Amino acid sequence: MIGIMFGPPGSGKGTQAARVEKELSINHMSTGEILRAEVAKGTPVGKEVGRIIAAGDLVPDELIVDIVRRRLPEAEEGAGVLLDGFPRTVAQARALDAMLADDGHRVDFVIALDVPEDVLVERLLHRAEVEGRPDDTREAIAERMREYQRLTAAVLDHYRKQGRQIFEIDGLGTPDQVFERIHRAAGGISSR
Repeated sequence: MIGIMFGPPGSGKGTQAARVEKELSINHMSTGEILRAEVAKGTPVGKEVGRIIAAGDLVPDELIVDIVRRRLPEAEEGAGVLLDGFPRTVAQARALDAMLADDGHRVDFVIALDVPEDVLVERLLHRAEVEGRPDDTREAIAERMREYQRLTAAVLDHYRKQGRQIFEIDGLGTPDQVFERIHRAAGGISSR
């Protein structure tokens, strides 16, 4: 089973993906965590990614697709994988579809969190204070929101056109309230 946790920056994808991982006994693969680990290690990829993230830009498709291609087989072991933070562009979605098709798999479902932009900005600024995330400056947040609207929102339409199960979830409220909505809406997740 292959799923995607989808939503704009600050929508709670990581928090909810960890809960869905437990609920469905699938592996959570966060590209954001992978990229932050590369930055923390100071690897050549990490240095490049750090510069890109600090500017509020998306990591180039080729770079993130390569990282996912290397990590996906391990993440797919067991009952499946829930991708968080990938794909972020239609080109990445097509690359993912091709990777999965090579192994006879496909994206089975997408959980899409919907949160108003003003709430997202406040959440991200709060996260910056609490976690010390250098990529959560007001300028970088504004740029990520523009990038999300320009490039990422189309990914949901990509999977909708393919007839995948799409669960659109109101992402406002406490993490428990949001997870309860996911649980109710997506309780029937299947690999059809």
